[in-house]
Amino acid sequence: MAAVTDQFWTDLKVNMTPDTVDIRTSSTVNNYGERTFSGGSTSYDAYITRVTESDRGDRNDLIDVEWIAYIPDGTITVDVDDEITLPAPISGTRPIVRVNTKRDPNGQAAVVVYVGSTSKRGG
Repeated sequence: MAAVTDQFWTDLKVNMTPDTVDIRTSSTVNNYGERTFSGGSTSYDAYITRVTESDRGDRNDLIDVEWIAYIPDGTITVDVDDEITLPAPISGTRPIVRVNTKRDPNGQAAVVVYVGSTSKRGG
């Protein structure tokens, strides 16, 4: 069963993740409450979709989200204090608003990163 699962995830990454996102997790907070990142970023294959007005619905649970990045990776750890850079044509560093880890019977299967609409943080 594990071999079938491994093959499925390999096929998924190759065929369903046309984009790449860069994530940096090393940060500190200065005296003004602003987050500063150091070190390099790590690239992950992803599927990125824009959140439309109709996606937001009546509950407005996606009101502060402009993009959603689906990252099929069994080991990635992402937090709202991390930094994500989206590829062209979006081409920008955006705030992470929320993170949802998806699991299957074999453990972590993917991470869904909800990305905000501006590059400004804190303040």
